[in-house]
Amino acid sequence: MRKILFILAVLGCAFAPRLDAEEVRVSASLNKRSVQVGEDLRLNIRVTGQTMNLQAPRLPALDGFEAYYTGRASHIAFVNGVSSSNVEFSYTLIPQRAGRFTINSVDVQVGQNVLRTEPLEIEVIGGQAQPARTQPSPQTVPAMQAPAPMRTGNDQNYTVSPGTDDNIFVQAGLDKKEAYQNEQVLLTYTLFTRYDTRYEGFEREPETSGFWIEEFPMDRDVPRETVRTNGKRYVKADVKKLALFPTAPGNYTIKPGSLKVSIREEPQGSSAFDEFFSDSFFTGGSFFARRQNRLLEPPPIQLTVKPLPEERKPASFQGAVGSFRMTALIDKDKVKQNEPITLKMIIEGDGNIETLTRPKVPALTGFKTYDADTNSKLFQTDNVIGGTKSFEVVFIPKDEGKSFIPPLEFSYFDPRQRKYVTLRTPNFPVEVEHSDQAFQMPQELAGNSIFQKRVKSEGKDIRYINEKLPDISKMRTSDTVYKALLWGNALLFILLIALWMKDRQDRLFSKDEALRRRKTARSTAMANMSRLKKLARSSKEEDVALFFVELEKAMTQYIADKWNFSTYGVTRRDLEETLTAHFGAGDAHLQDVLELFRLCDESRFGKGSIPAASKKIGLKIFEDAVNRIERMRK
Repeated sequence: MRKILFILAVLGCAFAPRLDAEEVRVSASLNKRSVQVGEDLRLNIRVTGQTMNLQAPRLPALDGFEAYYTGRASHIAFVNGVSSSNVEFSYTLIPQRAGRFTINSVDVQVGQNVLRTEPLEIEVIGGQAQPARTQPSPQTVPAMQAPAPMRTGNDQNYTVSPGTDDNIFVQAGLDKKEAYQNEQVLLTYTLFTRYDTRYEGFEREPETSGFWIEEFPMDRDVPRETVRTNGKRYVKADVKKLALFPTAPGNYTIKPGSLKVSIREEPQGSSAFDEFFSDSFFTGGSFFARRQNRLLEPPPIQLTVKPLPEERKPASFQGAVGSFRMTALIDKDKVKQNEPITLKMIIEGDGNIETLTRPKVPALTGFKTYDADTNSKLFQTDNVIGGTKSFEVVFIPKDEGKSFIPPLEFSYFDPRQRKYVTLRTPNFPVEVEHSDQAFQMPQELAGNSIFQKRVKSEGKDIRYINEKLPDISKMRTSDTVYKALLWGNALLFILLIALWMKDRQDRLFSKDEALRRRKTARSTAMANMSRLKKLARSSKEEDVALFFVELEKAMTQYIADKWNFSTYGVTRRDLEETLTAHFGAGDAHLQDVLELFRLCDESRFGKGSIPAASKKIGLKIFEDAVNRIERMRK
């Protein structure tokens, strides 16, 4: 098998068209040649030609400037069989004093060669450094483009646990130290780093017993800013936000849990957030770069929850806290007796919408009342959880004449004003006409059929002896119906058992993410194989490279799921070491898998006719590896 793969790799290289060597060039540019002291200056270093997996060049010592690496942008293109690439590294320079300066040549390592940029002249105007200022938040950055300029904040001081790396840490903080019961409290996780960092989520969930929790969805491109903290420059980003609603008064200690990140260390601390939140497998070599995992644990947080005041608490208050508005309407104001009228109330605003309850309906002598429908929608505005919740109540008038639906009251406590507020629906007049139609339960209230009374005969005083024999054909029909119902009950029982097992599995998976990934790794791999088989049948040349890219992704995802690696942080070395420990260093099938990885590398950027057999053999190796791992690692 190894010989066959070697021959296929040689054939792939032979069939692929030659990529004419293009001269590699480097250049440096500034976005302006004259700046004020303290004003941000953008330095771009561009590398053009056939370049891949370049590391960010380190700047020479810049006397009179503070320099920070702010990201990269890459572009690869194939034109008439010739590849070209363009990589641009961005730096922010902040001048500290006035004068004329020369930015010396920057060395760029390209393969075995070292290329240099031309020196640049810059004039700095002003006598003293200007105070730090805040620029508009960066916009979402499309994939493979340079990030927006960072913001510069004021100097702050944070406590870092002794013995930890002060070049990267996490602070978890609340937007308030005291809150009322059921009032929103915002918990924010802020990451400070001087490394090229990738945030990978919670390793241990926060302990928030006694709170209703709503999570804020975070953008993939997280806004960040440069700040000076504890005498050092950091990249700062809010990576997680949770809205907490305390359910009871008391003093709480919130344990924020631990966050998982992976870093690529830079000896000079110049690289930060090169590809923050990158989910690409092959972006600037980051997938294959050796990274180090870190667990960051913020210190516990104290919160005091005050009880709601008893003074002036309305009788209609049912626990709502926040700021709300209420609207109400009825679908008709002129009906006949026993004809339903639907009152719809909509409550919207900031607060825990899910816990709102319907305003109480007073006892009415001339109406029957029923609950109909309830709907709620949540939304996040800035850092506030809110939404809308609608209630429907059906009123059925029993008496003719002019009547009215009295106001319904909804009360809530406003923590900003520290007082209770009561909202009321209008007093809706209705005109009820005479009708001889008897009362019928509306179809939409079928679920409330418990209010309907049915009378059935339980027996008779005198029973007569039936002297006629029963009809045999009717007995057979009854027997068939009985068997059908029996089989139906059996199927329903089996379905119930299956649903119970599925629910039990989901509960188990929700507590153990590693177990879920390991158990579902095979099904995910099978789905990827089905998609790869469709690509393998394609005869288009552009689908060849796509096939090998997707094949490598599928293999990497399966191994990462099976051993609970981060899909975006696992490296090629991690994969090889794991498979070697699993199969054994001398295993022939292991060598086939490693050869397949190398074939994917060689074919990924090639263009031309690759033998169709290479795709089929690659799929066969992938399938055999999955089956063998499943047998050995249950």
